[in-house]
Amino acid sequence: MNLSLIFLTSFFIGLSGAISPGPLLAITIEQTIKKGYKAGPLIIIGHSILELLMVIFLIIGFGEILKKGIVQNYLNIFGGFFLICFGVLTLISIKNINLSFSKSPQNNYSLIFKGIFVSLSNPYWTIWWVTIGFVYLSFALLYGFFGIFLFFVGHISSDFLWYSFVSYSLYKSKKLMKEAYLKYLSVFLGIFLICFGIFLISKAGTCK
Repeated sequence: MNLSLIFLTSFFIGLSGAISPGPLLAITIEQTIKKGYKAGPLIIIGHSILELLMVIFLIIGFGEILKKGIVQNYLNIFGGFFLICFGVLTLISIKNINLSFSKSPQNNYSLIFKGIFVSLSNPYWTIWWVTIGFVYLSFALLYGFFGIFLFFVGHISSDFLWYSFVSYSLYKSKKLMKEAYLKYLSVFLGIFLICFGIFLISKAGTCK
């Protein structure tokens, strides 16, 4: 596999994961409704910071530790707890939804931190990295730093492209939507996060 293929395959495999529904997409939609089209890119900045740390951890040999069942069980509990909290906060904030995006200064750091915590709370993200992600990283390692760089840039570019598209599309269409529809969407997203969190906690103890 040459350098151009490392970039292209990491991009398209990353895109296939990005477009799959999950907690990160739910948070992106929920925050876009409240804070506008910048939510997607800012959340992905946090997500990319965590992914960079994961790449570093895998390179220095933490992959085997992350594969251990006891670690996966703790990740399920930790992740489930945070997703339930995010879901409850989403439901609580529904009463504040309106058709005008906030004009007050936005706390960009809060969106970045949401990207970090939501990604970290999903154990399937960790599983992807210690399996598929590690395989592709091993190909990139053959080319040294430049190979790793292209692998990471290709992977994270897919996330930025997709989630920026989601946020901007929702931002443009919000003016055409009724306020009630936005509230129904937020109810669905809140319940989804809570249910996914409960599912993760229920899986704790099953990883060996």
